[in-house]
Amino acid sequence: MLQQINKKKLIFFYLLILILITSINNRSLYEKIILNNEIVFEVNGLSNNDDLKLRSDLKSFKNQNIFLIDKKELSELIIKNNIVLNFLVKKIYPNKIAIQINKATKVGKILKDNKISIIVSNGKLIDYENQQNLYLPYFYGDFDQKEFLKLFNMLNSVNLDFRKIESFYFFPSRRWDIKFKDGLIIRLPENNPTKSLLFVLNLLKEKKFINSKVLDLRTNNKIISDG
Repeated sequence: MLQQINKKKLIFFYLLILILITSINNRSLYEKIILNNEIVFEVNGLSNNDDLKLRSDLKSFKNQNIFLIDKKELSELIIKNNIVLNFLVKKIYPNKIAIQINKATKVGKILKDNKISIIVSNGKLIDYENQQNLYLPYFYGDFDQKEFLKLFNMLNSVNLDFRKIESFYFFPSRRWDIKFKDGLIIRLPENNPTKSLLFVLNLLKEKKFINSKVLDLRTNNKIISDG
């Protein structure tokens, strides 16, 4: 009986030693793979220049622990790039972070601070980069990101082709004029501009006001035409 007890104690002792050794090895392996491994970033969706700039900004995260990386800080750094519309970040353990980016589209040009900038579909501005052959409508007035996004969403909601537009005019009264490439100017009202724009576009499809160069919708329930 005593021999059996001693045998059990010996087995327990060996098991305890094995657990300790395994734990030490696992901890060593964990530190080697996780704690001491530089984070690798995989970025998809950007042009070469924007990709290089973002990768340069991401260097500050490379030596951080992938488990403890500040998601908010990382997100703010990505969205700081004005061309980014939205993005998805995925951690691939032990040391890789994949970033998939959807770019905003270029929708307009503006002269601001004595230089031409491109307006993109998130309402932000990016450098023009000497894009000589890039046709985009011009924006005139004091640029307001929130108001421009309202206009952009409105034009999309009525399926208006941006390629037909020559310029946008934004007034201090917070209303818009739209000038088309064929010379037609539509003066939108401050209130309910989407309803008014959709109504006049349907009339134009019916070949009404074909001789007009200005359609003024600022008066409720009226269209004032110059021809």
